[in-house]
Amino acid sequence: MLNLTDMWRAAGRAEHRRPADWLALEETMRFRAHADTHLTALDEPVLPNAGDAGIWAIDTDGLVAAIRGHGGGTWAHWQLALSYACYLSPAFHLWCNTVVRAAMKRPDVPAVQDSDPLPLYLAEHFRHLHRRLDTVDRHAADLMFLALSGQELVLGGRREFSELSRTILIRVAMAEPYDGRCPCCGNARILSTEGRPLAGTEFDHFFHRRLNRPEHGWLVCTVCHGELTHGGYLVRFARTPEFRAFQARVLKQRRLARERSGASPR
Repeated sequence: MLNLTDMWRAAGRAEHRRPADWLALEETMRFRAHADTHLTALDEPVLPNAGDAGIWAIDTDGLVAAIRGHGGGTWAHWQLALSYACYLSPAFHLWCNTVVRAAMKRPDVPAVQDSDPLPLYLAEHFRHLHRRLDTVDRHAADLMFLALSGQELVLGGRREFSELSRTILIRVAMAEPYDGRCPCCGNARILSTEGRPLAGTEFDHFFHRRLNRPEHGWLVCTVCHGELTHGGYLVRFARTPEFRAFQARVLKQRRLARERSGASPR
């Protein structure tokens, strides 16, 4: 199985060419129907009952699987994944073919029989830990949904960021490690070399549009802003680590500003 989500990102994150868009095409469904009846014993798909229950969601033909929770994505049988590479772009398809060809040239290495029971014991316990962490991840996402719903009822309309807040967010986005690039995706450029927001750059309210202090937002590209705005609370929950990393630098920026002004830290 190959990760279609990672392939989409590596090929430039093109709109309307996401794994879900491609899997919905009639041509893709025809390919899956043919592969389902013609795969050899060496190319058997994943069994529908494989993986950890509640983490893997595997289609009935075993050719496509999805991983739920933080860091999830869509996976597909390698035959299907190479067809997706062709759909993404000619350049990416050529690169994939080169990688596969290089792998075909590697000599086969015989597997070493391991009689030590410790790796199997550790693997089983890691699977249990994975399931528990995934459950915690879902509970945290549900709590964020409840918090956002409560804020919507209590706080009301949008408040724009003040000039001081915008200046702090710009300074953080301009400094390392972002160097003027979107802190959410890490790809798109959001600031000019002079530190001015480029067209499409958005001051995003991460928690609620009414909360407008520097620690409540960040500066992101138009693609990430669209995903955060229309993707629901789960998308924002998935981007929490990137937002927290950005906010750590916002707090450092504010502390340095207080020290320069001679104000006592709170």
